[in-house]
Amino acid sequence: MKHAGLWAPALAFAAAACATAPAPRQAVVSIAPEVKELRTALGQANAQEIAPPPPPTRADVDAAVSMPIPQHPSVRSALAYFSSDLKGDIQDSLTRSAAYRKLIERVLDENHLPKALAYLPVIESAYSETMTSRAGARGMWQIMPETARDYGLRINKWIDERCDPDASTRAAAAYLKDLYRDFHDWPLAIAAYNAGAARIHRALDETHSTTFWELLESEAIPKETRGYVPTFFATVVIASDPPAYGFSLTDAFDPNIKRIEVEGPLSLRAIAKAARVNERSLRALNPMLLKGVVPRGRVAIRVPTAAAERVAQALGRMHNGERALTGGM
Repeated sequence: MKHAGLWAPALAFAAAACATAPAPRQAVVSIAPEVKELRTALGQANAQEIAPPPPPTRADVDAAVSMPIPQHPSVRSALAYFSSDLKGDIQDSLTRSAAYRKLIERVLDENHLPKALAYLPVIESAYSETMTSRAGARGMWQIMPETARDYGLRINKWIDERCDPDASTRAAAAYLKDLYRDFHDWPLAIAAYNAGAARIHRALDETHSTTFWELLESEAIPKETRGYVPTFFATVVIASDPPAYGFSLTDAFDPNIKRIEVEGPLSLRAIAKAARVNERSLRALNPMLLKGVVPRGRVAIRVPTAAAERVAQALGRMHNGERALTGGM
């Protein structure tokens, strides 16, 4: 499979400089541009909360036992950094995860993948559906365009399914499953998710290494990737016992959203008007529709549960003669 590689997330980049430090506490690291990108995306995402989260729960033990947690100094360093300099950002990301983890866990279960992977977006995007890196990775799973297309996601001037939580999660799960089949080792598979499988294979061959941790110590892979894997495992450790590290974790819940199949071309403005739904809310729920238009073909759009019946009825009327013209597709 042709793979473009994914840009390292801001948190991994910030922690990479001291990924191998044995001390549990590390020096202050200057905030990289990628961290600023992540914080901006998180602020925008927090402004569009789908529903208030339920009360906190103590731990996600299932995620912790689904994948062995390496006892490596770099994981302890990442834990210390997350619990101090980036504590607020990590807590915001964990809080936002509640609205997405049920979806992610269902897809992971369907693919027989570890539940721990539900926390990978903590360091990828803070569960932002629209975050775009400077390298072009986009969405909650920060998927590059070529990889997205390899896994069946549509990307054109009308639609970018990397911004669709359901579609992008299924693509990311399939990709992670393929990487694990390739490497038979989760640290290596996760490193390949970040840097690309070809780069990890090349580093293993050149250094005669067999594990990610050997690649880390030999600095045979990019700094971003050396930080990426430990920060992922640090996130899983935190989720396994949030109070021990000064965090809280809310129970996962399904947002009050329904998915409805729509035959395009059709504008969200026309749907909102016909169904008496706020157009801005409809656009916010469907950021994958780049111009606010359902392109030609079938697309599942997200609508508030309370308005689902009205939307379905409005779509029925449109297909019976009240269809809005969109043109150009």
